[in-house]
Order: sequence, then structure tokens, then C-alpha cells
Amino acid sequence: MALSPAAVAAARRNVVQRIERLLNVVERAHRPPSRREIFYVHDALELMKVGQYPEAEEAMLRAERALPVPSDAAHHLDTNPTTTVEQLRTQLAEALAGDG
Repeated sequence: MALSPAAVAAARRNVVQRIERLLNVVERAHRPPSRREIFYVHDALELMKVGQYPEAEEAMLRAERALPVPSDAAHHLDTNPTTTVEQLRTQLAEALAGDG
């Protein structure tokens, strides 16, 4: 069963709010995002781009809990620990612009 446009918009908004909340917490702590946070934010952004909002929320739950990165993804460059909060915010803005 297809979701109504309002339900899709609400799910999308929930994912965006979770990403923004995590980035705000990291920023207020005056620390860079961890590899785990980076990995799961990237995962959530990719899932969000294809409309898989429940899966994107699950990815953000993993980021919030700092669950380990899956072993098959541990050496991916997208978990580069030099990624900044600003870069993640830019990626979020790009995902939102592309979803427009």
C-alpha cells in the first residue's frame, strides 16, 4: 500500500530532524563526528534520497547509539574521520535539494 503524500512528508521530516539533532549534539560537544556517526548519517542520506524513510530512521538510530560499523564497510572512505559537521550539513542540504 502506497503512503499518502502527507505521510511521506512526515517520514522525510522525521529523518531530517534526527540528522540535524545528531549534528547539533556533535557541534555543541565541540568534537568531530565519529566514524560510526559519519557512516550512519551517510547511510541515512542515501536511503532518504531513494525514499526509504523507515530504513533511514533505523540508520539514524544506529548513529545515535553509536553502533559499530558493519565489518564489510569498515574500510570505506566514506567513514573518513576527517569529515566535519559542516560537510555533513552540506550533504544533507544537497540531499534535500535533490529531493525537492
